[in-house]
Amino acid sequence: MSLLEPNALWQTLRQRLERPGLIGWLLLIPVLGGFAVAVAAEVGVRVFDSEWSAVFGYTARPDVDGSRFRMLWAALALAPLLQGVVGALLLGFYSQPRRWRAALVVAVVGTVPLYIAGLAMVLLPGIVIVLGGFSVSVVWWATGARDLLGVPASESAEFVVVMLIASSAALMLFSTLFPF
Repeated sequence: MSLLEPNALWQTLRQRLERPGLIGWLLLIPVLGGFAVAVAAEVGVRVFDSEWSAVFGYTARPDVDGSRFRMLWAALALAPLLQGVVGALLLGFYSQPRRWRAALVVAVVGTVPLYIAGLAMVLLPGIVIVLGGFSVSVVWWATGARDLLGVPASESAEFVVVMLIASSAALMLFSTLFPF
């Protein structure tokens, strides 16, 4: 399987779309992935990045009451679920039926490279690795939209951008409900 053209992954997932237990895995992946990245970020702030840096010029203060940790975890866990909902809603614009389960598969599985790269947040330069993971995730979302959702290949990039912007806006508005 190629990281930038995961056709075999989408073919395997297409065969497993209707199997029982898939929804449980699709909910578990973001919860565990979001938790792992939130822990990595918190460890990075507490252990490696909590002092004034003459080079970088800022201080990242550790989260005293745990609210930032919980908010990061919630955001990272909810983001792919919201992306799946938005992706299914967008399918009508591409003359495709709304396939909720397939849209959720594309969103959640497409986020896996980002979760794996997010573990690098233990160290400050880890953000560069996260950007690489995000790039791979964008490719996975686009190929998944093409292969599982039937979005034309020429419009899959647009689909991903709209899906990301709409789900990010919804998540940002949702986050305003909770004080830090």
